[in-house]
Amino acid sequence: MPTGRITGAEALVRWQHPERGWIGPCEFVPVAEQHDLVIPLTRWVLGEACRQTAAWRDDGVEVVTGVNVSAAHLVTGTLVDDVLTALQGAGLDPHQLLVELTETSVAEDPARAAQQFRRLRELGVESSIDDFGSGFSSLGQLVAIPAGVLKIDRSLVTGADTAAGAAIAAVVGLARGCGMRSLAEGVETAAQLRRVVDLGCWYAQGFHLARPMPAEEFLRWVRAHGGRLDLTAG
Repeated sequence: MPTGRITGAEALVRWQHPERGWIGPCEFVPVAEQHDLVIPLTRWVLGEACRQTAAWRDDGVEVVTGVNVSAAHLVTGTLVDDVLTALQGAGLDPHQLLVELTETSVAEDPARAAQQFRRLRELGVESSIDDFGSGFSSLGQLVAIPAGVLKIDRSLVTGADTAAGAAIAAVVGLARGCGMRSLAEGVETAAQLRRVVDLGCWYAQGFHLARPMPAEEFLRWVRAHGGRLDLTAG
């Protein structure tokens, strides 16, 4: 946020159904869970995200790509190996991948999450706690997780009252105190952007900055903006 520099993207998955068209994860992920396909799907996403990020790098655009993983992936104990396989297969530097896990998933088994996040950090892969503020994990668990980014849930970002602003400021301070960077999710208006900037958020993402787009369009978009956004524009 201090510089306006475009630093990364988040991998979003859609199912292109032959009859129903584009289907979002809210519909197909529960089906994948029923048939034990979430882990294979995540491995595929990790591989595709790493390959695409490497392709962008080769085209002169170096960004960090975030990939969401589920609590089920932590349970398998294969997360670190799966991440390494994806990185090595794509020839991608570990610092260009961000592994994201929701606050509620971390709270389910904080010890296991901490162990795997710590190993990823040793390998150079950063982790983030997603949707922070939507669950009720303890602060004691949070400070034990070696994550680098704390993503503030959009419900706080879109809240227009004083309490929401105070909550954002508290999370920003908490992240800073824990050695993490804060990221505001779901920034959809210029007013929301100004507020999260004023409150000290380090990163932001949301429709006001850019809407979801195909990989090839993302490359053109970054180049068209010269790698930076004018955060003062309305």
